[in-house]
This record gives sequence, structure tokens and C-alpha cells, in this order.
Amino acid sequence: MQTRLIRWASACLLLMPTVLWAQPLKIDNSYRTGKLKNGLTYFVRHNAKEPGVADFYIAQRVGSILEEPRQRGLAHFLEHMAFNGTKHFRNDGTSPGIVPWCETIGVKFGTNLNAYTSIDETVYNISQVPMKRATVADSVLLILHDWSHYLLLQDKEIDKERGVIHEEWRTRRAKMAAQRMNEKLQPTIFKGSKYEDCMPIGSMDIVDNFPYKDLKDYYNKWYRPDLQAIVVVGDIDVNDMEARIKRVFADIPMPKNPAKRVYYPVPDNKKMIVAVEKDSEQPIVLAALYMKHPATPFALKAQTSYVRDGYIENLITSMLNERLTNLKRLNPSPVLSASARTGNFLVAQTKEAFSLSFGCKEDNIRGSFQTVVGEAERARRFGFTATELQRAKADALQRAQTQFAERNERRNRVLVMQAVRHFLSAEPMLTPEDKLNLVKRFDTEVSLNEVNEAARKLISNENQVLTVLAPQKEGFVLPSNQELEQYVLQAQADNSYQPYKEEALTTTLIEHAPKAGTIVSEQPYGNFGVTKLVLSNGIEVYVKPTNFAADQITMRLWGEGGLSLCPETDAPNFSFLPNAIVDGGVGAFSADRLGKMLAGKQVRVLPFVGQETQGISAQSNSKDLATMFQLAYLYFTAPRTDEAAFASNIDRRRAMLRNRNANPQVEYNDSLSIIAYGPNERTAPMTLERLNKVNYQRIMQLYRERFADATGFKMLLVGNVNLDSLRPLLCQYVASLPAAGRQEKMVNNFPPVRNVNETHIFTKKMNTPSALVTILYTFDLPYTPQSDLALDALRRVLSIAYTDSVREEKGGAYGVGVQCEIDKYSNPNALLKIAFRTGPEKYDGLMPIVYRQLAHVAQGQINAESIRKIKAYYKKAHQQEVILNDYWNTIVYQQLRYGIDMHSNYDALVDQLSAADIQRVAQTIIKSNRRIEITMKSE
Repeated sequence: MQTRLIRWASACLLLMPTVLWAQPLKIDNSYRTGKLKNGLTYFVRHNAKEPGVADFYIAQRVGSILEEPRQRGLAHFLEHMAFNGTKHFRNDGTSPGIVPWCETIGVKFGTNLNAYTSIDETVYNISQVPMKRATVADSVLLILHDWSHYLLLQDKEIDKERGVIHEEWRTRRAKMAAQRMNEKLQPTIFKGSKYEDCMPIGSMDIVDNFPYKDLKDYYNKWYRPDLQAIVVVGDIDVNDMEARIKRVFADIPMPKNPAKRVYYPVPDNKKMIVAVEKDSEQPIVLAALYMKHPATPFALKAQTSYVRDGYIENLITSMLNERLTNLKRLNPSPVLSASARTGNFLVAQTKEAFSLSFGCKEDNIRGSFQTVVGEAERARRFGFTATELQRAKADALQRAQTQFAERNERRNRVLVMQAVRHFLSAEPMLTPEDKLNLVKRFDTEVSLNEVNEAARKLISNENQVLTVLAPQKEGFVLPSNQELEQYVLQAQADNSYQPYKEEALTTTLIEHAPKAGTIVSEQPYGNFGVTKLVLSNGIEVYVKPTNFAADQITMRLWGEGGLSLCPETDAPNFSFLPNAIVDGGVGAFSADRLGKMLAGKQVRVLPFVGQETQGISAQSNSKDLATMFQLAYLYFTAPRTDEAAFASNIDRRRAMLRNRNANPQVEYNDSLSIIAYGPNERTAPMTLERLNKVNYQRIMQLYRERFADATGFKMLLVGNVNLDSLRPLLCQYVASLPAAGRQEKMVNNFPPVRNVNETHIFTKKMNTPSALVTILYTFDLPYTPQSDLALDALRRVLSIAYTDSVREEKGGAYGVGVQCEIDKYSNPNALLKIAFRTGPEKYDGLMPIVYRQLAHVAQGQINAESIRKIKAYYKKAHQQEVILNDYWNTIVYQQLRYGIDMHSNYDALVDQLSAADIQRVAQTIIKSNRRIEITMKSE
């Protein structure tokens, strides 16, 4: 009897945690949720963080997995068609189209108005909508209403969109060989599953030729209210918005006999699946090993156990990734890169996997496998150490604490996506407070034994899939599939592994604090609420306290000079500034030990050496502000030399450079640089030849020279900073920086774009036939806020024109990128860049259109409606920018360094902006006669 009681009591004790973990999770009740009679779900939430605007989304539990073979690519095609005519937004003269109407209220296509289609979901968004009038909400909801059930799908619009889809396919496939290769591997990886052939971009043969009925069949079958959710978050009245949703969406019919929405399974496999693909444009060998396991059913995601399991899995991958990162620092480095993760098995929502991804060295692929797979196997057998777990827990707790501290600072999109993920995949909708409480509980409950036991199950060495993407080139022989499989199995069966050991860590960054300086003066500065403090070593500190983020402080320390004061002969060394410094660590801490010491701290400090300035950028919370200043002091005064870490970096870089020109984009970028700037050491790309000229001692010397004297340096702090707490830190770690009176200014020796009017066309073999086009214009403008605004307005006018003419009318490109720059010191000081990718057969027809649009603007042919749309967007965007720390960091920095005020009277400048201002900029560009076109066509 006594034995039975003991066993029963033990069973109860074992059962109690399980019962607690099975408790249902609370749902964030700040969302108003409901379901209409037709089955449509809605989520509505007020958010005061972004005043005057709201985000509107429609999420759908449908994607390319639901296509029939004749419809491959049509789920994605349908998403495009949603912008090309609906019941109430026809764009045919009787009513405006969705894109033109949205732009009249400052909602920009591509930025605020967009959509995506994936394998299991489709999501549309209209974001940053100004809520000045109640009718705007009705109109935006009406767009979502039409997307749900009332697309026109007109034949002529379908035919026009075929070319756009084809160019999107070209753009995605041509940029990365890995995408093409992964598509080819799908049938092997997912054999016996619907996922064999389901990528959203689909088949171009079908896209180019499908009958109209096939698209309408997919739309009518799957776009329906029981699979849809409306999400609205922003500066709104929740009761009012809920009533509007109920009224607008009530008429959407639910089919009588709807098709069942199936979530297709992925079969398990006893024998390892090995999938290998080669491509002549793939630069390095990339391997990935997956260990599949069942996905958590949607119903179980509502339990505490789901969050707890995720917490433990994140601890495991965090600790393993720390080990894998350290492998890269070995000399010679056994791998080019390595990481571990858990989550969905590739594109499947019904299967999850633990995975290892790593870049292999061509001359030692087996060694790369042995190193990465072996490290995972060591973790599986022996687990992790108590100190590793302590650091991982500290980081997890710090993240939860930060999210809680910033709970009232979340942007609309963050809150929207929480509801979207809940609807689409049943992810928990937790408040930051509930999440923090859970993490605190897990921090106490979860033991090292439990984590190590979970690691043994997660790193299962079962149900495995191995993928390898490799170069196809002369002289390189990839091991066979059987050999690659054996590399994995042998690494997993190796009996030589020993438990992981760690050295004891010092917890003090600076053993002996520097002699503190003083604050010489303190006074208000400018019109932006800035305080200026002058320190005893002459450093000027500018502080702008804000409450835009509850616990964020950004810091920028800079001095003039940068690389402009370094000899051109040192240019090959420039590429390693500051990475070589960061890899070496600071003071007595290697980079590895420094990372471990900073566990649980929200602090990031990085030195930089740019063309014109050198300095340190940093970010922290108030709790870790002292650590931030200590690290900045050490990077300034005590960079650490680590020959082994640098040699490892060079080793990896050399391995990656051996096949760099395999990617046509790399060769194009090289040609672009050489043609634009001419042969020049400062702009030359890194090659094996240049890598051989790199010298670590010289890199360290250059860095120390740039940071030898803080005379003339300035510091800018923006965020939730308390001046009383700040002053002692400034005295201790900034006023103590060495300042011997060295006066420096940057030298304008960066090569200008050549003063020519030229067209360069050359050919290159490409696996995806393409024509890559870049047009560079350089010219001079006054460096004023007015010129800056007019130049950017020209960029936007051209973007709208190219979307209409090149993308929509001609189907000639997925998009035409237009960029512009203006700065104080370049000569000439302004640049306009136009770039796109198209089919080689379309190049001759598109180029006159591209040039014609700029000429039209110079001739004054500027659509007044376009100007109105641009102004509406500027004002709306500015309203949201001024509540960000990054915005004020930029504004105050520009005033301090360039003497220009880009903030004051902004709305007045926008109001004064005219078509004539934009025309004058276009005329200046054309009159400058400085144009370089660089085009690379496939052979």
C-alpha cells in the first residue's frame, strides 16, 4: 500500500506541471473580434501610437496550394488583378481605380497599398490611411469588400497583366540562382505531397496562355467570407468601425456547397531524402539538413504548452547558434556560414523541422558537414551547459521585458500582424504583459535537464531531408548523393565528441575606470528641444530627449575625416573597416567572450569608418546605458588585435570570392562601377587579387589613427534619456577620451561620376534571359530643403509615370526603380538613377519610353493630379515620421554636420511645391548632359 501511494503521489507531482501547461492562453482583449452571419471574421483595435491614420487588411486562408494543375500561378495572378478593376473601383472612366483613388488620400501604391500571395495564404493591405473624414473609412472598407467578392477580372486587363507577371518571374529567378534551384528540388523534397509543385509564381506557360475562365474559377471557388478576415487597427473609434464592417460586408454571399479547405500533409520518410541541384550562376555550396516532426495542430496552439515548447526550442537554437557562430572564427574556418532554426518545414504549414543551414568550403565539403552536423550531434548527446542556458534565458527575458516596456509604442502593422497570424495559423494573441509573465514563469520552471531532453528529441537524426545547392563549373566535382548522405550519417555516428566546455567569464568590461573629465558648459541649442553640453576635452554633446519609444536611446559619435584622409593605396584594406575591429573584440574581451558577457543586455555598439567621417553608433535602453558608454570608450581607445579571427575572416572571404563572377549581377555591378567612376582604387570591387593586398596590421593602424584624437568630435543622443543620469556617464566615458588638439576635415577625393554622355551595351550569358538597365544622371542643385523636396518629387513623378507606361501599359518590367541623391560635398552634388530588368526582346521598345518620361517632365507635361497625390503622401508620411527617434536623429545630425534644417516649415514647403519646381529640376538634369546608360543583355 505504501509503495502504491508513493507512486501515486509521484505521478501526481509529475502530472501537475503538465496540467498547468495545458491551461488555455488568454487572448488580448484589446481587440474587438467577431464573425458575421456569412462567416467573415473581423478584428478591430484602437491604437494611439500613430495619430490620424489606420491600417486596413484582408487576410485569406487561401494560396497557391489550392490551385489545380491548369491553374498553376493563378492564385498569385489573381492578387495582381485585384488592383485592376472591381465593382466600385472600375478605373474605366465611370469610377476611379483603386490605385488612383488611394493615391488621392496619400496612400502610395507599393508602399502603403500592396498584397502578397504565398502557398497557404493571401493578404492585402491598405496602410497608413488618413482618417480625416468618416467617408474615407467607408471607401477603404469598400475596396476590401470588392477584393473579397467583386473583382471584375476583365479580359483585356488579364491580358495586360500577363506581361507584368512574366517580368516578376524573370526578376525573381534572375536575381538568385538559389530560387531557381529550390523550385527544381520541390518534387524531390515533397514527393507524394501536394507541395511537390505549388510555388506561387507558377508556370509561365500557364500564365501566358490560360483561358480567362480558369482564373475566375479559382476566384469564385476560394475567395469567400468563411476563409477571410478583416483587420483594422489605428486611430479609430472601435464601436464605429465595427458597425461599418458589419454594414459593408453583410452582403457578401457564402456559397451553398463550399469546397473544403484542406491543409495538405507532408509524408514522413525513414531513409534520408537527398536533393541536389547545380547551377552555373550559383557561387558557393549551400547545404541544409532538416529533421522533420509533426506540426502543432491549430487547436493546441491555444494552450500554454505551445508557448512553453516554443520558449524551450528558442533556447536550444539560440545556444546552438552561439556555438555555430564561434565555429566561423576558427582558423582555418571549417565553414563559410552556419545557423540552426526551428519552424515550418520549408514551405509546408503541416510539417515542422529542426534545420541546419551552412555554406561549405569547396575544397573540404566533408569537413564542413562534419563540423556543423557534428556540433549539433554533440548538443544532442551531451546537451548544453548551465552557463549557456543562463545566457539564453537572460536574452529571452530581456526581449520580453523590452516588448512590455514598449507595449504602448507598437506601430499599427505590428498589431495588425498579430491578428493576421492568429487568424491564418492560430498563433496566440498575447498581451506583452501576459507574454512577460509567461517568460518569467518559464525562466524559473525550465531546467537544464528539461532543455537537454528536449534537444535530444528536437535534434532527432530521423525523418531527415538534405538539400545541396552547388556551382556548376569546370574543374569542380561535387560528391555524389550517396557520399553526401554518408557525410551526415558518419558525423552523427562519430564517437569522438566530448562535452562542450566554457571558460569562466569576467563580468567587468573596464577593470579601471578612466579619469573622468567635466562638463564645461550646458545650454539649449536650436529649435528642436536640444541641449548642448561641451565637455572638458572639447567634445560637443547634443541631447534630444523624446518619449516616442518608452525605453530606447540612440547615440552617434563622429569626427571629420574618415577614409578621405587615408591613402588610396590602402583601399583594399578599407573593406575590412570596421568588421576586422568588431571581429577582434575590445579590451580584454574577444568577440566571442564579449557576446557572452552582454547576454541579457539591450545594447548594440558599432564603430564605423566612412568616406567622410569616423565614429561610433550605438543603441541601448536606460538600464544598459552605462554599458553602452563603456563599450564606446573601449572601441575608441582599446580595439583588440586578434590575428586568428582575422585570418579566419580572410579564409572565408577568399572561399566566397573564388566563384563571385558566376552571378551575372555581380559582373554587372562591377561594370557599372568601372564605367561610372572609371578605374579607381576607392570604388574598385573586392577580388582575389585585391584580397591578397589586405594587411591586418595596417588595418589596425588605420583604425587607431582615425580614433587617436577626439578633438572636434560631436555626439548626438536621441531618445528616452534623462540628463541627470546622463551627465556622470558623459564625464566618465566621453570627456575622458583623448583629445590633443588635432584638427581634421574631410577631403573631397571620392571619384565623381564621369562627366560624359555615353551608352554602354554588352552581353553576358545568363540562365534567365534578361536585359539589365541602369541610367545615371549627375547634375548640380542648390543644397537647400527646397531642392531636396523638388528632386524627390521628380523621383515620385517618374515612378508613377513608369508604373503606368512601362509596367501596366507595356507589361515590360515588374517595376522601374527611381532613386535620387543630393549632398553638400559631391561635385556635382546630385544624382538621379533609373534602373530596371526586362526581357532582352523588350529593351529596344522600352528605352524610348523611359527617356521620354523625363523629357515630358522637362517640357512641363506634369499631371496636376500626380502633384496633388505626392503632396498628400508627403504630409501624411511626415506626420508619422516626426514621432520616430530615427527621424530626429537624422534631422539634428543634418543640421549639425551640414548646417541645413530639413524639418522647420516642412508643410509650408510642400504646399509651395509646384510643377514648375519639378520641371526646373528635370531641365537641369537634361541640360547637364551628364548621362551614362549601362545595359547588360543575355547572349
